[in-house]
Amino acid sequence: MKKTLALVLTVVFLFAGAQGALAQDVKWRLVTHAMPGTEQQRIAEVFCETVKTLSGGKFVIEPYAAGVLFPVFESFDGVANGVVDAAMVYSAYWTGKDPLFTLTTQPGSPLGTFAEGAYLVEKLEPWFEKLYAKHRIKYLGHAMTSPINEQLMSVTPINSIEDVKGKKIRSSGFGALFYRALGATTVSLSAPEIYTAFQTKNIDAAEWTFWDENMRMGFHEVAAYAVDPAFQNGTCEYFPLVVNPDRWNDLPQEYKDIVIIARDRIRYLSAMVYVHEIKAREKWKEMPNVTVVRWSPEDEAKARSVGHKLVVEECGKSAEGKEFLEIYRTVLWDLGYKDEAKELGFSK
Repeated sequence: MKKTLALVLTVVFLFAGAQGALAQDVKWRLVTHAMPGTEQQRIAEVFCETVKTLSGGKFVIEPYAAGVLFPVFESFDGVANGVVDAAMVYSAYWTGKDPLFTLTTQPGSPLGTFAEGAYLVEKLEPWFEKLYAKHRIKYLGHAMTSPINEQLMSVTPINSIEDVKGKKIRSSGFGALFYRALGATTVSLSAPEIYTAFQTKNIDAAEWTFWDENMRMGFHEVAAYAVDPAFQNGTCEYFPLVVNPDRWNDLPQEYKDIVIIARDRIRYLSAMVYVHEIKAREKWKEMPNVTVVRWSPEDEAKARSVGHKLVVEECGKSAEGKEFLEIYRTVLWDLGYKDEAKELGFSK
């Protein structure tokens, strides 16, 4: 596969160079929500490197990690207003802009592999394109699918669904709705605040991102427990590639083609991140100070049912939501999750 990818990139590079049409120098800035030095941020850096290489250095995109240019939650307006040209920031952050972004994640989702998540997001691409267009942003598809289910980290054991009740959990978006439905209270905290909140026991538990990045943030030092799998979201769209529409329209077609090729390259690399995350999860399990637990099959089924109910309720609020639900439950049916699809209202 690597040889094939290298061959494609070489052919495209030679083709672009032969055109002699790439005379226009373009410089863009791209922001992400990933922390510096993480595998996720490296994905964005490879994207930018590929664009530069294929354009012969004439189209340069500078990648900026979370908070370097401005707070992550300013990224949406930053792209829409042209403060930056592009972003790879988790769509679930934008529920305050439009409640439909809540549907980026699906509590109770049975999808747990990269391939399943990629298939779902591919089917949802036209839906996301319309949603972002409402807010003056051009959606160019997913650059990265979340590599693995997130865990729920805690300072106290959460060995069952009953143990969630009364806990104070750091969460956001649909995840927060999910944990509140299970009887917890939720708070919104940025990544740097989570470590201190664990240390001071101002929170009992938190979901943030994936095993490797959570380890890099040092959460394993202050959270003695982790639930795996957790159910606040399944494998889903994680790094959408979005751009300012005016900047996109100003690009020569050759540059637009290069952007899509670079996007497809990092889609492949994000599959490798999935493998990396599996290895990181095993490291967590081997830590003497951390206990990784799994709920009983009965509790997992209850958690999934609570999540499915929330998804149906949220989708029923608008025509766009109903369109989303039809896509989502059809994907589950197609992938063999027939009971889950039926619970979401699927019927042949």
